[in-house]
Amino acid sequence: MKQLGDKLVNSPVCDSDVCYESEFQTQEGIIKTWLCMTSGYTSNTTMTLDSEALKQTLEFTAELIKDLRQDHEPPGGGEKLAWFPTAITMPEKGMIFPEPINGKDDWGWTVVKAIPIPEEDQEKYPDATNPGTFYKFKMDMKNLKRYEKLCFMDAAEELGMFTKQAVDIPNPN
Repeated sequence: MKQLGDKLVNSPVCDSDVCYESEFQTQEGIIKTWLCMTSGYTSNTTMTLDSEALKQTLEFTAELIKDLRQDHEPPGGGEKLAWFPTAITMPEKGMIFPEPINGKDDWGWTVVKAIPIPEEDQEKYPDATNPGTFYKFKMDMKNLKRYEKLCFMDAAEELGMFTKQAVDIPNPN
């Protein structure tokens, strides 16, 4: 898979202008993906309403995420796509996921940070997908932070998804 380009577009979910669009060349053809940084909703061109990709997503997705599904035309128009709130796991940083507050219509984003597991305790945390290895981080469920449903970017920043790049400023002297 090769990334062809990316840009910001208007979100069909909340009309914010910070919806990140990426375009990829795959063996099956070009796929576009979107992640709205305001609402946290995501979709891609394989998620048409009658697609196998959508059927598989619905089979393996948490009930809350399925309940929060919205169907919209993609930015720039085209066939309607299923849009879902995202869930992001970064093993050494933490997780962002939607969480109900008071029923499915009242929900927000939860951020849980990863904390190191002391080396002497790592044997208590085996990695089932890699026998003989152990997790080095665990999620700190005691110190979670919550954000409103249109504050996904704040949640992502809390998790550390945005790295600041150092910029060399030439010395005028």
